[in-house]
Amino acid sequence: MADSTRYTDWLAKAAEEVESAEILLTNNGSNAVIAFLCQQAVEKAFKGFILKNKQELIDGHSLVYLCRKAIEVDNKFRIAVQESAFLNQFYIETRYPADIPTETTKDDAQECVRIANQILKLVM
Repeated sequence: MADSTRYTDWLAKAAEEVESAEILLTNNGSNAVIAFLCQQAVEKAFKGFILKNKQELIDGHSLVYLCRKAIEVDNKFRIAVQESAFLNQFYIETRYPADIPTETTKDDAQECVRIANQILKLVM
């Protein structure tokens, strides 16, 4: 299956994942899942933004890298570099078991939702 080349598909998925994270947050869902959904939402938002503006579908999962690619198009994304780095930590660590697990707190989950909403607004 090939990734969509329609930026609107990427942005719609991003919005869906943020909405899902908000529902989980409101209903005491897993903090790790909330954080992962937010990381995924921002990844898709950046990819959609870059696709729309550069007609280029970017590979990769690093939000810092994707944010820098978005900055090449619009300097307003400079404010999102540090927040992208914060979300990056929830890509792998929340998805796989580890000998020394990392705890994702409620505060982390709330911060992830806040950041995802902020970046989604920048993209839109």
